[in-house]
Amino acid sequence: MVWIQIDKLKRRPRQIVIDEQEAGFSALQDLIGQGDVTFDENIRGILNATWVGQIIEVTGHLTTMVTLPCSRCLLPVTCNVDVPIVLSYAGCDDVEDLPLAEEVELQSEELGLIPFSGTEIDLRPDLAQEIIMALPQQPLCQKTCQGLCPICGSNFNLNSCDCEPPVFHAGLAALKNFKTKQ
Repeated sequence: MVWIQIDKLKRRPRQIVIDEQEAGFSALQDLIGQGDVTFDENIRGILNATWVGQIIEVTGHLTTMVTLPCSRCLLPVTCNVDVPIVLSYAGCDDVEDLPLAEEVELQSEELGLIPFSGTEIDLRPDLAQEIIMALPQQPLCQKTCQGLCPICGSNFNLNSCDCEPPVFHAGLAALKNFKTKQ
């Protein structure tokens, strides 16, 4: 269950235990469909939801294991993803009721609040967004990964090739030794 029922939360804080497959998160399914990532484990974690004044705070963390292509050689890389979660929700009507300075009018997005309406909040879209943002941007199979040959595509980590290095435009050769003064 990845829902918050507002009326129950007003009475006392709730703990949400998550052990879900990535199939339950539509944004993650889009990534999988594009071939960008595979999830090797369920998404697990514990979240605490509390009613604070007119705002609902959701904190905790999620973990999972993913496999991504190495950003240099494209070999699969398995990574542990640990996602800290801090989400703040405000009812669409409540956002206008928040006390603000007279000279400045801030919108809910500028306050970092996620607007909601109704009696329940589905956390899945926001949790999926947090997981996507926590994925490594340039995963490496090893720190010394040498990548692929730009001509034949040979993996330099596994073997070498006899391709000539690429020739760059002669007009840019002067920039090779360019140094800035500080």
